[in-house]
Amino acid sequence: FLCQVVKAPDIELDDVEHGDAGYMVKTAGMEKTSKLSIEKISRAETTDTFMRAWQKRIMNTFIGGGQLPSQYKLPIIVEELSANGISVIDRQIYEGCWPQKINGKDFTRKGSDNTVENVEFSVDRPIN
Repeated sequence: FLCQVVKAPDIELDDVEHGDAGYMVKTAGMEKTSKLSIEKISRAETTDTFMRAWQKRIMNTFIGGGQLPSQYKLPIIVEELSANGISVIDRQIYEGCWPQKINGKDFTRKGSDNTVENVEFSVDRPIN
């Protein structure tokens, strides 16, 4: 689907301190990746229940469980399109993604804003 806003994850390295000859030395620790957030602008070409179905695979409250992470984590490709809406000018690939939060739509039609769905994805790491 097309999006009007994409907030790419922040990448951060832990700051690890070690003692050495009377002062602290800082070295890089593990890499942390924040959430990927998207705001949809147009519905998917097929049925637009894909995100909810994906979440049900992760945790189905009716049966009290879900699939293993190896079954529900998927890669996500974010492509920035040029003004013609066809040519790709940038591509980011993230692995180990799953929809952590789907924000409800605001059905207020008082303004000229689009009614959009916001989805936040948990991301293991960027690939490129």
